[in-house]
Amino acid sequence: MLSRNITRLLALAVGATTALGLGLGLGLGLGLKKKSDSHNASTTSRTTYWKPESGTTWDYVLQNPPKLSSTNESIEVYDIDLFDSSVKLIKDLQDDGHKVVCYFSAGSYENWRPDADNFTAADLGNDLDGWKGERWLNISSPSTRSIMISRLEMALEKGCDGVDPDNLDGYDNDNGLNLTHTDSINYIKYLADEAHSMNMSIGLKNCGAIIDSVIDSVEWVVDEQCVEYDECDLYRPFIDQNKPVFHVEYPKGDTVDNDNSVNGSTYREICGFKAAQGFSSIIKNMDLDYWIESC
Repeated sequence: MLSRNITRLLALAVGATTALGLGLGLGLGLGLKKKSDSHNASTTSRTTYWKPESGTTWDYVLQNPPKLSSTNESIEVYDIDLFDSSVKLIKDLQDDGHKVVCYFSAGSYENWRPDADNFTAADLGNDLDGWKGERWLNISSPSTRSIMISRLEMALEKGCDGVDPDNLDGYDNDNGLNLTHTDSINYIKYLADEAHSMNMSIGLKNCGAIIDSVIDSVEWVVDEQCVEYDECDLYRPFIDQNKPVFHVEYPKGDTVDNDNSVNGSTYREICGFKAAQGFSSIIKNMDLDYWIESC
């Protein structure tokens, strides 16, 4: 969601039955109590988590959940909002041959989310610059982590193939909580262990400064605007491990959202950027609606 100064895993062995494996996974996590030990059949049938390869195609649609009439057969992965996307939508996308990654903010409080009242005031930091209604979170807090486990369980129950936890780079922002690189590294590894225990994949979001410390814990990275900020080299270790770099640029800026193609020179600059070769690169409106140009 953040498009500047931004940027996320050990699979638990599954036992003789999938239900047992799921129960073991849900029992872990720094002693935090899980909300539920039972999940629908579409998720408990998994025996491992999805591991996409570099070059996997994708689209990023957060403004509204995508409708099947607007999907593209050439797109292998849809990254959509966890809260706004229904079980039916996710299943329909999967039945149509797509993988579904479910987005949620793991590092910020959003005052419009249905679980917003579950956060404690002591865990809220400064406002996120440019994002009304959002504040940085204490990502080491047991309370925050318990809420995120509930979100992971929601993703599992809805049938998401993986999760895209955002805003884990508080260390690189005026967060008001003294968040550090180590805080984010530990938190990402914690979320990864929990997601894997539920047989879901998980990705990193930006966080270029800590890639070396977490790359072995995640299956991909979502990178925003590395061409604009000339930092694509930071994400090449994912390509070296045959993991996707889901790369998006917003060349129209934050005040223009339309269905017009970008001009030829802009397209060539983004899609021909040397350090981004091998990335799964797309061009989007900043509001992440249905419009897309793929490289």
